[in-house]
Amino acid sequence: MAAKMVISLGGSRRRKRGEVLFRFDSFCQPGYPAQLAGAFRDNVRTLLGLAHLEAGVQGETRCWSFQLELHRHPPTVVRLFVVEEEVAASPHRQCHLCRVIGWGRHLICSKRFHFVLPKRESSVETDGLCYGISHGGGAAEKASKGTATSRGHLLHGIVHLNGYGHLVALHGFDGGSDFVSGHQIMDLWDRICSALHVRTVSLVDTARKGHMVLRLLHGVAYGDTWFGRWGYMYGRPSYGVALQSYQQSLHALQSIPLCVLVPHLSCFSQELPMVVTKYQAISGHKLLNLGDLLRFMLELRTRLPATSVTAMDYRGIMSDASCRWSAKRVDMAARAVVDALRRSEAPAARWVTRQEVRDAARTYIGDTGLLDFVLKSLGNHIIGNYVVRRAMNPVTKVLEYCLEDVSSVLPAAVGGGAGVPPGHGKMRVRFHLTRAQLMRDLVHLYRHVLKEPSQALTTGAFGAIPVAVRMILDIKHFVKDYHEGMNATNSGVVGHVYISLCCTLIVRNGSPELVPPYETVTVPAHATVGELKWEVQRLFRDMYLSLRTFTAECVVGIGAGLEASPALGLIGVGSTVVVEGVVGEQQEPAEEGDQMKKAAAVCEGSGDVGDRVVDCVCGADDDDGERMACCDICEAWQHTRCAGVADTEEVPHVFLCSRCDNDVASFPALNC
Repeated sequence: MAAKMVISLGGSRRRKRGEVLFRFDSFCQPGYPAQLAGAFRDNVRTLLGLAHLEAGVQGETRCWSFQLELHRHPPTVVRLFVVEEEVAASPHRQCHLCRVIGWGRHLICSKRFHFVLPKRESSVETDGLCYGISHGGGAAEKASKGTATSRGHLLHGIVHLNGYGHLVALHGFDGGSDFVSGHQIMDLWDRICSALHVRTVSLVDTARKGHMVLRLLHGVAYGDTWFGRWGYMYGRPSYGVALQSYQQSLHALQSIPLCVLVPHLSCFSQELPMVVTKYQAISGHKLLNLGDLLRFMLELRTRLPATSVTAMDYRGIMSDASCRWSAKRVDMAARAVVDALRRSEAPAARWVTRQEVRDAARTYIGDTGLLDFVLKSLGNHIIGNYVVRRAMNPVTKVLEYCLEDVSSVLPAAVGGGAGVPPGHGKMRVRFHLTRAQLMRDLVHLYRHVLKEPSQALTTGAFGAIPVAVRMILDIKHFVKDYHEGMNATNSGVVGHVYISLCCTLIVRNGSPELVPPYETVTVPAHATVGELKWEVQRLFRDMYLSLRTFTAECVVGIGAGLEASPALGLIGVGSTVVVEGVVGEQQEPAEEGDQMKKAAAVCEGSGDVGDRVVDCVCGADDDDGERMACCDICEAWQHTRCAGVADTEEVPHVFLCSRCDNDVASFPALNC
């Protein structure tokens, strides 16, 4: 077992001397910071060649970091860490995340790469280089425990050497991030996976907004989860809920007509019909069903001010005693400030220093006294379709400005604004709806319609609501395939110098599960069949633990006497290559008592845990990561929830599945 280590993963905003600085929003875009065109195993090496190798890491484990610049004013830098884990030295060779997503038959890779974006000034104590994640825990309790320890990271992703990965942790502002939002972190992770040519990534969606489960809220609003905008789709059944049932549940909740729902809501609450009526009036167009209403509320939330700060029409500053300029000149200067903010390099809703705004506006306003007066006076003022916000940066103590586009909110939610007549310069314009108020309405609607529906919404035509909600909440596993069609498209001639072929193995003396996925093998264009065979042997030996002693014997379909012939003449471009061979006995050091168990672990789901027989009344026939118990008679595993054991209850010492329980109950009574 590897020694216990403490590796500091501080997300300091300071740039480390001598390190390269990369742009956060552009990192891993095509060609930046490097051109990556190979398989994941090659691309990750190329990328790490540009990183800073961290000092103080013991043993075979290595850790790299990238300095990522969020923005320059004020200077804000976060650090992305990449940790290479040697699986052979880990006490947890198997990955429970692979097993619960259905990848239990995948061979155990020799390396895992952890991509970590820690919280500021955080550190992680590791044992066995697991970095807070239990890869090989045999029970669902271990899985949940491992995930909980990842809450110290804003981002934690794991990618196996063969390109299959897992998104383990993602936390934005609500999860403790100081500088970067969840959308930005997810964009970064998606760019990393795309650039490195990751095959497929899984995640367990437990995202929440307050007390609202986002996969239910966004599912009803958009027909997809929050992660769906990045291409993550239904991954596998949980509690026996198949894809068709999941989609039907989403559609059923989305299509609940508001004209039917509102009368039922009014039977027990006057507030809910008022909420529906309010947003129907604000929308300006007909909201037909529950999906339309929730979608409009979520989209409106992003356009509303975060606080209830009063916004005034900017013409009110002309009444200030220190204003000695005409209304026309003040108007020109104010609009020059807005134009300067709009043209600034900072994205929308980002803060720009006063000096930068002043320098940009000076191009159009030569009177510096007028410009200084306008900059001093503007703050929470409406100019056209924008609100100019002004605040002092708590770090630099410098005044900063930003714009909020309220063009879509002003006509309905604000009285006045862009349409304020020139003669009403002192008119105060207030937002009648703030983000906090909208969130209260959204939580109220979520709670009383979806989470805890009243008696009126659980009978008759609405009786399917609790069932549909339960099915949606049961689905947590989602996947994204980054590498579709790689088997066919990655074969060919590369610049008339190299050939790339998709290759796999057949192990004659191994079990049927010893069939790794296809890998792209690149050899010189003049390589012989024998050289191709040995390159395939080398690649698969390095990639998988159970194939370290694999010996390639022949290429299927090509006679043994043709090994000295050029491969390009015998193997057509675009075809796949299958190499046949045998695996020799592997010698494991006998220093620890669990080495024999490790040697037997060939696949991610092999061993005592992976070989469990699941036979639940819900229809589940495989481990889906939910809490299960083993029947003491038939030894089949069943969900504790399906067996009537609450999540807060302990599993009985003697546990019988429903089938065995009925069989025992049907036994004739014994006459003593």
